[in-house]
Amino acid sequence: MDCGVRFVAGCLLCIGLVGNPNGIAAAGPSFRRSRQLPCVFETSKTIPLSKETEIIRLNVRLLLSGTGSKDGQRSQPENLPPDNIPSFIVQESSVDILQYANEDINMLDCRISPYFTADTQIIWPGREIRASSLDSWFTCTIKHTAGKYTTTAFLVQEQKEENPNPGQLFPGIAERLHVSARLLLRTAPARLRLALAKDVRLDCAFSVDHRADVTIQWVLQRKGGHKQRLFTYSGSSKQVEHVGHRVEVALEEIPKGNASLLLRNTEMRDEGTYSCLVSVASLTGEQTIQLQIEEKPTVTVSVNSLSLIEGEQHKLVCNIRHYYPHNIQAQWLRESKHSWKVPEIMKNVLSSSHRQSSNGTYSSSTYFVLTASLKDDGHKYTCRVDHPSLQSPIRRSVTVEVREATSTAWLLLLLSLAVCLMGALWYHHKGLQPFLFKRVNYTHKWEHYVNRSARLSETT
Repeated sequence: MDCGVRFVAGCLLCIGLVGNPNGIAAAGPSFRRSRQLPCVFETSKTIPLSKETEIIRLNVRLLLSGTGSKDGQRSQPENLPPDNIPSFIVQESSVDILQYANEDINMLDCRISPYFTADTQIIWPGREIRASSLDSWFTCTIKHTAGKYTTTAFLVQEQKEENPNPGQLFPGIAERLHVSARLLLRTAPARLRLALAKDVRLDCAFSVDHRADVTIQWVLQRKGGHKQRLFTYSGSSKQVEHVGHRVEVALEEIPKGNASLLLRNTEMRDEGTYSCLVSVASLTGEQTIQLQIEEKPTVTVSVNSLSLIEGEQHKLVCNIRHYYPHNIQAQWLRESKHSWKVPEIMKNVLSSSHRQSSNGTYSSSTYFVLTASLKDDGHKYTCRVDHPSLQSPIRRSVTVEVREATSTAWLLLLLSLAVCLMGALWYHHKGLQPFLFKRVNYTHKWEHYVNRSARLSETT
């Protein structure tokens, strides 16, 4: 049985305590001040005569050694309250677990697990190499519950030949494990949301308890499982073995414990899980950062104001463009001119499918047909759009004015009669002119005929 399982079995026999880390009372407002943190120890064991595994969870305490008293003597971390809580007592070292943990302990989630080495001895500088190693390695991961950062420390419990049983219990009290921190990794934040065509720095820091050749890798796992190696730095050769397009790591910062990656001009294919892997000797730590591409939608309506006759119909369209991802919510609301009334969600609203553009963003529309009614006069119809990229929904409104149909009909009738009358007068005027011309022409001819007859008579 490995050390981690022996430790869990002994603790379970001693206190039988499995549950939530919140059961441990907080000793102070922050981890830096209290120097102790409630944690959950997690491990697994194989059920006898079965291939199934059982997850074991145990409430424990992470306790950091004191910085010393006024007389120069180290404070005694063993002076713990008799609460039967198993404790991981971290000895002072150059790896400072508190350097990123100045937070309220209620905002921190702590998990400790055995670091299984597959029966391979971890060779660490400054430690004696023995034919049979009894050391136990653990990982302690502290996450900020709001996603501000994640730290993982590698802890080792060194065993001496004269004390070969790391799982033994002290009489009358819970088990205590004295461990040392050897390697620490940190990323911040755990999740990033970014628009297209932006530059972003993926934070990854580390510290080691000695000067060592460190190997750095950045790997991107896209949706669907495809992995791409973006960057690899070999500590022994001090050379970059592989670098991806649009990524950059400051090599001069690596010896200072900074392995952050700069990603330029983000594209849709950059979305996924980024892993920062730091390898020192036989230890490899991995921290992940989720990068989510988000584009805010552009929302427009077909008209800003509308004047209709009672009974007239009009199609109101809300166009939503250039958003990502496609999980968007849009609805039409009927808002009364009386502000105290609750808006009414419109029914019989239709929506188009998502249309994807060349840069990967989406567009769609939602619409309905409005049949004008006098009760709509002065009201607003609002298109409300909500999207993960928005802190608050986008609203675009159409103000509606509705007039009575009867007054409009009489007006149209009068206009029609006036047009007909004007047309008749024009036609009558045009038709009378040829008649008058013909009458004048006939009179002139008759006078000419009479005058000619009179002249002929005088001549005779």
